[in-house]
Amino acid sequence: MSLTVLPVRDELRVRPGRLYIAGEWTDAASGQALPHVHPATGECTVTVARGDAADIDRAVRAARAAFDDGPWPDMHAQDRRRLLLRIAALIDAHAEELNRLQTLDNGLPITFSSMPQVSAAFLVDSFEYYAGWVDKIGGRTIPVYPDRAFDFTLREPVGVVGAIIPWNAPLVLLALKLAPALAMGNTVVLKPSELASLCALRFAELLEAVELPPGVFNVVTGTGIEAGASLVSHPGVDKVTFTGGTETGRAVMRACADGLRRVSLELGGKSATLVFADAPDLEMAALHGVGAVAMGLSGQGCACVTRTLVEESIYDAFIEQMRGVLTLVNPGDPFDPATTSGALISPRHLERVLGYVDTGRAEGARLVCGGERLGGALSTGNFVAPAIFADVCNDMRIAQEEIFGPIQSVMPFRDLDEAVQIANASRYGLAGQVWTADIGKAITVARRVRTGTMGINGYSVVPTAPFGGYRHSGFGREGGVESLDLFTEVKNVFVNLT
Repeated sequence: MSLTVLPVRDELRVRPGRLYIAGEWTDAASGQALPHVHPATGECTVTVARGDAADIDRAVRAARAAFDDGPWPDMHAQDRRRLLLRIAALIDAHAEELNRLQTLDNGLPITFSSMPQVSAAFLVDSFEYYAGWVDKIGGRTIPVYPDRAFDFTLREPVGVVGAIIPWNAPLVLLALKLAPALAMGNTVVLKPSELASLCALRFAELLEAVELPPGVFNVVTGTGIEAGASLVSHPGVDKVTFTGGTETGRAVMRACADGLRRVSLELGGKSATLVFADAPDLEMAALHGVGAVAMGLSGQGCACVTRTLVEESIYDAFIEQMRGVLTLVNPGDPFDPATTSGALISPRHLERVLGYVDTGRAEGARLVCGGERLGGALSTGNFVAPAIFADVCNDMRIAQEEIFGPIQSVMPFRDLDEAVQIANASRYGLAGQVWTADIGKAITVARRVRTGTMGINGYSVVPTAPFGGYRHSGFGREGGVESLDLFTEVKNVFVNLT
């Protein structure tokens, strides 16, 4: 097999070695760079600027000036709406390029990178959707007593937003954070993952054609320790929106608490899918369970359902059905349309995932299949054969800890109450699914499982619906009208009429 990552790089326009601050491309203050190593080949495809505290300070000051003194927050609603629609049209015109760039960013197979749920189409839909909200956000009038007065509220932008996104879904995360923030009149400093910065940089290039006021949108690439930590602790930032791991989320929240900055967190997950014997399509349920860990980014998603709870009467048969679905898995060159399974993001993460396979065995779970590193033509990449563990106890580490890799834990349950109890016995609460033909049962489960998102007989993320978690999966909702609350302040105005 011949992987084609490096030649594809030459097809794509991007300025990876520079930062975008105040409407200009600039070098990092340190002059240093970071290599972007492609997970499918282990090769360095490009380098990105290693921004640090000095660069973050420049970017925040630019965003601060654009908000405090620039025309952006006071721009007429119709003008901002039209501008966001222009952004959407520009993204649409470059959609295929952005999809391929995402594959170069993180190794997501191009077939999946082109799907509406994770592709540039999601970014287009998000900007169009929030453009529609620009001229519809208003306040309300409030009855007051005992004074004779007129009382009303205003919705105003929060200010400077520090946005930090991970490597696994750069186009979706750009959409969920930037579209509502800009629609509401905020300015933004974006810190993408150092492992996947190319989509963010190309997005900044595209915005040059729209002629946003300088400082409205800024991109600083670099590590979390250097650039990310500086962004969340900068006194010029009014609000931080972070997507990433739970432990890092705690550190972000502590930093925001010290500065009394608003914060929203979309963190990890250990989501469960509950499969009842009366599911309308058991084959599709098996495909969802296996696909969560074996297709696309191979389980490297916070909302992946990595605990599969199956009713006892179909438990053994369903496991065999899942094993059969694995025959559809085809790891390989991410730019080959036939490839269905991507590599893990780094050698370090590869070793972590393989360690969990050893942990599952040591804990007494039954390894049905998979769990080994793939060799041959794939040996230079970070590929692991998807693993299915059966007879898992919910208190095992593989059932409780977010592995972020191709490991599925399967557990039996007797009835609805036990299924819900197992699903809720987790510190996380981000997503989940229930498979049943009984709509009453489905709604009951959806109401009782403590999770921010629940799918009935399937699930998909859409720009018009809220997404977020309970408990250690974070707080705040991105997507839909709920996202507007994250990026606006409510001001009360009291007019004395006496």
